Amino acid sequence: MGEEKKEKKSKKKDKKKEDAPAEDAPAESGGGEEAAEETKSEPKRAQRATSNVFALFNQSQIQEFKEAFTMMDQNRDGIIDETDLASIYQQIGREPDPKALKSMIAECPGQINFTHFLTLFGEKLHGTDPESTLRDAFTMFDTDKTGKLHEEYVKDLLMNVGDQFSKDEVKQTWKEAPIEGGQLDYLKFVQIIKRGKEED
Repeated sequence: MGEEKKEKKSKKKDKKKEDAPAEDAPAESGGGEEAAEETKSEPKRAQRATSNVFALFNQSQIQEFKEAFTMMDQNRDGIIDETDLASIYQQIGREPDPKALKSMIAECPGQINFTHFLTLFGEKLHGTDPESTLRDAFTMFDTDKTGKLHEEYVKDLLMNVGDQFSKDEVKQTWKEAPIEGGQLDYLKFVQIIKRGKEED
């Protein structure tokens, strides 16, 4: 009899253990929360990757890219495809080459939504020389190593040496150039070229 009671008690304990997960739901849901956190962190990682693209440009640049994207997205479906590109060609009076359109679209993995569009430009931008190389190029002309060059001297170099700039191109460049008292701060200028203007 005593043994039977012990067996019954141990069976009851086993039964309680089986039921325990339901009763101890908070303990298990703690693991569930961890799992939920893990699944939540997945999208966060994806969002972080996306937001990194936006960090490459300042707000006004992103706005300009958005306007360009909207202009190209002829059917306003949020994606640029071959049809959109063909429409743009036709608007400027050119016959679109299907091979050229395909190769343009192939530059981006997946559909070209605005984020992918921005990523393409970010990659191209980062295809420029590193900051150190750009700085060294300016330093060659800065014999006193002040970090600054005379505005007129730089204009003269741009318009008369190498790939010569037109007056309009110089004017456009000077819109972003950090110039004070007729001096171009080329260290800041290199940062602007690579990272865009920092918002105040």
